[in-house]
Amino acid sequence: MRNAGLPIEVLIEYVGLFQQGDSTIEARKELFAEQRRLLLKRMEDMQKTLERLDYKIAVYEQAVIEKEKELQKSEK
Repeated sequence: MRNAGLPIEVLIEYVGLFQQGDSTIEARKELFAEQRRLLLKRMEDMQKTLERLDYKIAVYEQAVIEKEKELQKSEK
């Protein structure tokens, strides 16, 4: 479970529920469902950040291209 990236607090809660037996099956399922929702939100946030970085990189690449064109014109 640790390899799944769950916080230690969640793992401790899960183990506690597991030790209580089958009466906590629904609670364990909900615990994992909540962690899944949180993970999806983090992934969405990371995707937005990645898109922003890609945009900024493209802007700087275009600036470099324009600067190189200016330098080539001034060398002629």
